[in-house]
Amino acid sequence: MQRLVALFAPTLFLAASCSEPAVRPDAPPVAVADSAARAAARVPYALAAPTAVVALAPALRETSALTVLANGNLATVQDEAGILYELDPATGAIVGEQEFKRLGDFEGVERVGDDLWAMESNGDLYRIRRRGATIDAERFETDLASRNDAEGLAYDAPRNRLLIACKENPGNGLGRVRAIYAFDLRTMTLSPAPVFTLDRRLVDTRQPFKPSALAIRPATGELYVLSSARTAIAVLTPAGVLSTVVDLPEALFPKPEGMAFAPDGTLYISNEGPHGPATLLRFDPTDR
Repeated sequence: MQRLVALFAPTLFLAASCSEPAVRPDAPPVAVADSAARAAARVPYALAAPTAVVALAPALRETSALTVLANGNLATVQDEAGILYELDPATGAIVGEQEFKRLGDFEGVERVGDDLWAMESNGDLYRIRRRGATIDAERFETDLASRNDAEGLAYDAPRNRLLIACKENPGNGLGRVRAIYAFDLRTMTLSPAPVFTLDRRLVDTRQPFKPSALAIRPATGELYVLSSARTAIAVLTPAGVLSTVVDLPEALFPKPEGMAFAPDGTLYISNEGPHGPATLLRFDPTDR
């Protein structure tokens, strides 16, 4: 297989900011008083009018994650095997691939400095590093399990941690919330309780809000949470407070599973292909 040398090139990563939530996970909800127009204004992207839409190769029909590489290309995984794919962001073409684990249900990938981290739906994490001409994937178990269905992964640089969103069971005996845990990259341990929660009374509609991807916007430190059941994006402030929820047009987002920001604020979202090819959408920020 073609090696992804660019995946491991030194680079500066996104200078995002994220801090502990302003309320306890079990605290009463705070209402979000946004009309649709006000909600859209809080998200400086024309989410119904992407700058570009490209179809992805058949091998990526079940693409499940996105991250931006040192060279500006994208990396993704798909949820059947441990293969890293490098993509040209302009065309969506696969320009390289590298197997790091033969089988696995992979739902997240994130670059941290020179390393890549991949995540399985049971919460297991893999730190992927180049060792000469080969790569090494070191597995780290967490306290999450398949019932939690870990699907979102983001790097919180100031706190040197990975954020992990659970699509299903929030754990810790919590009720109707969606939970986001933190994996400390210094101690290699998972936080015992969620560091952020989303009250489902605020984010569910006729369709449940089920996190499928996470990304931190570099200019503001806001945490964007993508949902693939109710097709929507929720935005949390750096303090973890729900700021807004914006619905996405289902024609453009049949099954959104991947999301990443470039350092200049460009937003990328990928869809699995339930009825056709997977797609990659690019959104240029409207506030620059």
